[in-house]
Amino acid sequence: MSTLDTIEHLIIEELEEGGDCTLDVLAYHLRTCSWNQVFMAVDALSRRGMITLRPQARFEYLVSLVPTVSQSFRHLTPVRASEGAVQTGCGSLGRG
Repeated sequence: MSTLDTIEHLIIEELEEGGDCTLDVLAYHLRTCSWNQVFMAVDALSRRGMITLRPQARFEYLVSLVPTVSQSFRHLTPVRASEGAVQTGCGSLGRG
């Protein structure tokens, strides 16, 4: 029997390696855990804002990792605006 922390870690690893998947597919890939254990860990991760659940079809949900701040800004290319500031897609960041 796996602990909740261990199952949460396995879920995050699975989503990082395999990408978004349905809850049933996720439970299928985590064969060492029961469906109930996977559901409980997904619920805890979702409540903490680490993953999202989006309805797909009736009784089917897509499980996705929430991008971290560094992943969200990775695609922005800094553009030099004026002296002392770097401009990105989200405004200016002063340098000093």
